[in-house]
Amino acid sequence: MGCRNWIYVIVVLAGAGAVQAEIATFDELILPPESYWNGADGSGGFISGGMHFSNIYDKDWASWEGFSFSNITDATSMGFAAQYNAITGTGQGGSANYAVVFVGWTSPPTLTLEAPGMVDGLYVANSSYAYYSMLLGDVFAKKFGGQTGDDPDFFLLTIIGKDADGVVTGTVEFYLADYRFEDNSKDYIVDTWQYVDVTSLGAVTSLEFALSSSDVGDWGMNTPASCVIDTVVYKLVGGQVSPYTEAGVNGYIDPNAGWRHAGPGDPDAVLNPIFRGWAADVVSYVPAPGLAPRWTDPNMALGPATGSIADIVSLGDLGQEQIDQGLPPGHITLMFDEPVRQGGGYDFVVFENGFAASANWDEGTVAGQMFAELAYVEVSSNGEDFVRFPAVSLTSERVDFLLGTIETGNIYNLAGKHPNAYGTCTGTPFDLSDVADHPDVVSGVVDINDVRYVRIVDIPGSGDFYDQAVLHLNPDTYPDWDTYANNHPVFDAWNTSLAPIDPSGGFDLEAIGVLKEQEYSADINLDGIVDESDLELLESALQSRFGQANWIARCDLAEPKDHVIDEADKDVLLLQWLKVEKWRSN
Repeated sequence: MGCRNWIYVIVVLAGAGAVQAEIATFDELILPPESYWNGADGSGGFISGGMHFSNIYDKDWASWEGFSFSNITDATSMGFAAQYNAITGTGQGGSANYAVVFVGWTSPPTLTLEAPGMVDGLYVANSSYAYYSMLLGDVFAKKFGGQTGDDPDFFLLTIIGKDADGVVTGTVEFYLADYRFEDNSKDYIVDTWQYVDVTSLGAVTSLEFALSSSDVGDWGMNTPASCVIDTVVYKLVGGQVSPYTEAGVNGYIDPNAGWRHAGPGDPDAVLNPIFRGWAADVVSYVPAPGLAPRWTDPNMALGPATGSIADIVSLGDLGQEQIDQGLPPGHITLMFDEPVRQGGGYDFVVFENGFAASANWDEGTVAGQMFAELAYVEVSSNGEDFVRFPAVSLTSERVDFLLGTIETGNIYNLAGKHPNAYGTCTGTPFDLSDVADHPDVVSGVVDINDVRYVRIVDIPGSGDFYDQAVLHLNPDTYPDWDTYANNHPVFDAWNTSLAPIDPSGGFDLEAIGVLKEQEYSADINLDGIVDESDLELLESALQSRFGQANWIARCDLAEPKDHVIDEADKDVLLLQWLKVEKWRSN
């Protein structure tokens, strides 16, 4: 993705004109400098990115609840006067506008979609009003931690998904402050924009917001019931649902914030201890022609992931003439000091440097989709005989080489489908059980309990290279479950070697990490413990099947897997309840 570094700014600032996805940035809402809108006009709310944000304004009391929006940059004011201020001082990513959430007494703040859809996620932070109240205390609320710092205080945001009938599809919780740690040095109050993934809510029509606190009095919660949000992305649900929605594996986590994803540059970020090793040596590197020299150092793929868009080696991208001549795509083979073994769960993770689009663009950019360059993944135990992971690619047409995005939920077993740039560091996981039936594995030519080599092969996205879909179930064949009838051409950004500035071209490899074996399959979110977060994910997917909007593959726990999430899967989770993986407890 090195060839697209300069595009990122263009995409972020592009105007909205959604075809398949919408994004609420609030920046199209007009405000004078250093001001806010609170519903005093009686309109009952506002719209951004195809989403309606509720507002209730009481003229008698000159008060409001629900959502307002603001561009105030003052992050030092305290108390009620700072009710429209974000502690971050700006919107997410340095943008101007952001929305303020205030939970009152009439009805919960409600975000309503223009049509049923999947909300990918949103950014949240504390309002200055709430932040300083918790940090210092005020006339109504206590200082979090109390006088000794030992009080187990918390401030919790709960996001509730509902479908068109008002039925709850699930809940997602995020702690805006947490002082419940035995070690007080781990206590925190959120003062930066934090991403909250809400895909577990499935297909929804609305989201409701609730706030709760440990500081409660006779009249309810004492902590100011407000926070701020920005950059909400959702996709309409209609027609084909993208079936391959497995989450990426975090390269970095914050152990002080529930082991959630952390940007590599975050102050408390640590390399995810779920990894037990990284690629240690380059066996071979044969790129396609046309690369700028700065992207041709294969040693950049060794060692841990960094999340840097420039810390990569490119494989190059073949043009049509080269493809017609039969030139092989660029490829790289890496070796590991310790073998990759087929164990419980995922076995290794490949990091590319793709990123998600933040807005829509007429040339094919869709908010929430990925600027992705894809590659086949192959493994070997002897360095000579390789087996390829059978992949699926359901992208139906060519993608523009600069501004084209793809829906990664249509991609399976191809590297490069998860973002790893601009503060997000995730990689695409692979499970060696997916090649266990390959003839060379069955015959013993390749030992998947002693994989020493991984080869990455670029896929020129011209449509001349195909997936292996005939080896996979087609979700449209439920309930009889049959495989796809045909293999499909693989499309991604092509031809990236034509980029006018410093072309990287093709797949850009950042790192390959080896995972510690997962002992407890019910640790669905891979944070090392089977707990409420995993239960919420499973309950959000209950009664779904492969191919439906709220399907989560990792929730299919009971053996043999039947591609349906039901009570048998929940029983497995309950049997493993509160079990902790060794890699987290050490």
